[in-house]
Amino acid sequence: MTPNWTPLLLIGALAMPIAVAVQGPAPKPVENPKPADDKKPTKLKVGSTVPATLALTSLDGDEVTFKDLREKVVILHFWSDRCPAERHANPIFMQMEAKYADSKDVVMIGVASNQRELGEKPGKKDDYKGFYAGLKKKRDKVGYKHTIYADHGNAISNLFQARSTPHCFVIDKKGVIQFSGALDDDPRGKKGKDATNFCNDATTAILAGKKPAVSSNKPYG
Repeated sequence: MTPNWTPLLLIGALAMPIAVAVQGPAPKPVENPKPADDKKPTKLKVGSTVPATLALTSLDGDEVTFKDLREKVVILHFWSDRCPAERHANPIFMQMEAKYADSKDVVMIGVASNQRELGEKPGKKDDYKGFYAGLKKKRDKVGYKHTIYADHGNAISNLFQARSTPHCFVIDKKGVIQFSGALDDDPRGKKGKDATNFCNDATTAILAGKKPAVSSNKPYG
């Protein structure tokens, strides 16, 4: 007897659409997460990593990014040419500058964020010689050799949550903030050699592979 294949063909035809439906759409490729260093935090604090892409422009028009500063301990201070607290702080920073002048592991930078002191922001094609006259005059009078950077619009001070001058930060070689606070415990300048310089202590600890004994305190100014 000749087999009747008709029912089997009908069953096969009905089964095919079901198989296709079960497969569904092709899965979307999984995107690789961005490296943590590429994230752009809105606020930085002790333990935060400063984005490598964060750029600073100096009073003379030179640019540096925190990627350029990796592998160095960075002592960063917010600076003003008018703040009374800087009368005490400037000589201390000068002493620190001399201490680390020959160091390949430590760099000092200052940031000017007072908008009244900064004045107009230079354009891309402007000659920086015509800008920041007051700040440059005070910088040169103090005798600073480390670079002062301009913070128009308070972008940098808001990111670091700096609200006074001098507000100081010490950043390790991986870009992690290890200290935030006052320059020292002697804002009135009465302790002299007995004063504790928090920035120096934090830097020494980091270079020794240790955590600073004091990681944060209240800045004065």
